[in-house]
Amino acid sequence: MKYSVIVCDDDEVLAKNLAKNIKYAVSNFTDDNPVYENIEINLELVANTFEQVVSYVVANDIQNAIYFLDIELSQNSKAKNGVDLAEFIKKQDPNAQIIFVTAYDKYAPLTYRRRIGAIDYINKALDSREMMQRLEETLTGAVQSINNLMKSGRKELIYKIGRRVNKVEDTTIYYLENSTSQHKVNLITETGVAEFRSNISKINEENDFLVKVSQSCVVNPNNINSIDFSKKTIKFPNGDEVVFARSCRKTVEDLLNKYPEINVK
Repeated sequence: MKYSVIVCDDDEVLAKNLAKNIKYAVSNFTDDNPVYENIEINLELVANTFEQVVSYVVANDIQNAIYFLDIELSQNSKAKNGVDLAEFIKKQDPNAQIIFVTAYDKYAPLTYRRRIGAIDYINKALDSREMMQRLEETLTGAVQSINNLMKSGRKELIYKIGRRVNKVEDTTIYYLENSTSQHKVNLITETGVAEFRSNISKINEENDFLVKVSQSCVVNPNNINSIDFSKKTIKFPNGDEVVFARSCRKTVEDLLNKYPEINVK
């Protein structure tokens, strides 16, 4: 499995040195632990500003990454800091592993209040031996944490509106159907509707928890309320009904075997 590492410190020299130490630490802990010999940890970005990281994470839809962040990213007290950056990252990359590398322990309570969930705080003043040991330990913990989160079975539908990446948990999704706007689809969830550029075939291919019931619609079986075979309709908790295609009848019938809680009319 591949893991991305992103470093951000407003001091270019410190950022480069930290990146170099991380590379050494990755080499050490993968060489010394056979269980990790098949994993790949790549240093994707060494940044110096809040904006550089935000642009990269959004443009590349970075997921399941490990972030080493300085808390003070500017001498300007009103500028975005590392805690703000961590907060943004968590919204874009829910499984993100945040490590703060800072000279000031006084900021730790701030990260607790903001519920950032950092997995480690590494003091910049550590000597080279201690720094290397801490980096190896925290990288090991970060990889294990990501693996555990991925095994938990949480699934998401990810889509973009402009440059903004949106993520919706599968448990809230009812269905998606073609929009009246060309080359767009409507996402219907328990909280409302969103429209974005895509097509049903692509969504069906990329999201294995959805089932295609016509050329224009995919549904989430976990949120089906009832199926009416005489009307060829599927009903959801919000009262919406979608029509399934005659060619998909067998697919819909198979859902009853997997999801016996679905009512049949």
